[in-house]
This record gives sequence, structure tokens and C-alpha cells, in this order.
Amino acid sequence: MIRLPKPALAVFAGLVVVFASACGSSSGTPGPAATGAGGGTANPTSVGSVAPTVNANDPNSIITSVISGGADIKSFHIKLAVSGTIKAAALKSEAGTSGIPITGDVKLDGTAIEGDVDVANQAAHLTLNVPAMAMLGGVPITGDVVVVNNTLYYKVSLLGPKYTKTDLGSLTSSLPVPTALPSPGASALAGLTDEINQLRTQMQQAGVTATLVGVEQIGGQDANHINISVPIDKINAAIAAQASPGTNMKVDSASVDFWVYKSNNRLAQVELKGASSTLGSLDLMITVTNYDQPVTVAAPAASDVNP
Repeated sequence: MIRLPKPALAVFAGLVVVFASACGSSSGTPGPAATGAGGGTANPTSVGSVAPTVNANDPNSIITSVISGGADIKSFHIKLAVSGTIKAAALKSEAGTSGIPITGDVKLDGTAIEGDVDVANQAAHLTLNVPAMAMLGGVPITGDVVVVNNTLYYKVSLLGPKYTKTDLGSLTSSLPVPTALPSPGASALAGLTDEINQLRTQMQQAGVTATLVGVEQIGGQDANHINISVPIDKINAAIAAQASPGTNMKVDSASVDFWVYKSNNRLAQVELKGASSTLGSLDLMITVTNYDQPVTVAAPAASDVNP
């Protein structure tokens, strides 16, 4: 299992969503049988595999099913959309003496990453769109990332029209910490399970709870909406521990919601929202569709790649 540096937001999202399954629920209790809202038996079967029996009235049971069924996913389409504002003062504090021109708050609305992921063949094709920002030249930025045959191809509009090619093995070996690419199989799954168990314990200690809000439509399909409580005091304590002396940065509000398709107990959507008088606001929405549909990821033509 690789241990790569992870953005704080991604770590926060993963911790809250994945490990809430071990925490107490404020609505619903596990029952001996999986029953839907209409009294019928909930569908326990995911595409291509048989998931554990799910109690459709218990958010912890639903989350556990999402986690346990993840190893069977072959492919999916993902869209990540970001909106919100990062305050200039916070950016200047982070930029320090780097010389980056920060003249005002940065609007994130319109930032998006979207594409297909072929889990079975460890391949992906993702596109990036970032709105015009003064600190990035005042022009919109587009990007394209292709991962295929253990090779990474990427291009960013600011750097030119062609892809840069990088061998993933060389990339990980050049990092300042020991790394290895994730690989399917019993050893990788065992490592993931061990991390899940450790982080579940941490989230339990933080007092995280899961609440079943109801059933809503995501992309025309019924999905269970689950809200995860967010321990603001714990988050602010972590920020204070890492912030520079005299820095008064804190989160005023935060929420984590996610939706799980009722038909196959797979993740449909995740939304993370946060607001801070010192940092700004952020709304991150991740939507997952087209599970196990055919995906073709091809390397760019040689003429489109920098020599």
C-alpha cells in the first residue's frame, strides 16, 4: 500500500465518511432483517457481487455495506465540483514570501474535475477546469490527466498544448518518502482494512455520529441521504496545533453529507461544506455514476506528447 502525502481536505473527508460506520447513530437502530421504507426487503446485491445484508433504516449498516463492497468495483465516472471563497488574508499567510500576487479573495465557483476511472485495469482519464483567477494570470485553466499502463500523462493549459509523460514507478521512487503504487490483491486489501480499523477508533473518540436523513433522488435514482456530525472543536484543535503562533484561524461551521444508491448500496454523492470568518467558505460536491460500465482509457498520440 502506498503512503503518499494527502491534502488535508481529502483526509478529513475520508475519515469522516469511512469511519462513521463505527460510531453511534442518532437515528435508526440495527435490526435483524433489512427492510426498506415500504416494508419490503432492501436490495442487498451490488453489481457483480453480493453485498452483506443491509438494514435500510440504519445509517451505520448502510455505510458498512459501502465500505465492504468497494473492493468489487470495476469502474465508475466521477465528478468533483468546488465552489466557495478563500479569503485573501489566509492566502497571503500561506504564500509568505513566495511572491505570488494576491490582490483579493479567490472565488472557486466553477472549479471541476471529471472523468472515468477503470479500477480493474488501474487506468483513468480526468479533465480539470479552473475559473480565471488573478493570482494564476487572470485566465481560465484547463488540464487533462491520463493514467494507463503504469504511465502518467498530463497537460495544463498554462504550460502548453502537449502532454508530459512520466513513468509512475520513477515518480514514486523520486519522492522524499518511501512509496509504492497501490495494487489489487489480498495484501493491499489487508493494509486498507488495517488503516480503516485504526481510523475508525480515532473517529469514535472524536464523537462522530451518523444520521439517516431520508431517501432522495440522485441522477434519477433513489439514494439514502446520511448526515455525519462534525466535531468542530476537534478540527479547530488540530488547526491550532499546526498554525503559526498568533494565527487565529478556526472553522465556524462544517457539515458532511453523503448519499448511497438504494439499488446497489454504492456511493452516489458526497458533499462537504465549511465556513470560517478567517479562512472563507468551501463547498465540495463529489458525484459518482456509471458503476461497472465499459471504460476505455487510451494513451495520447505520440505527436501530442512532449519529447
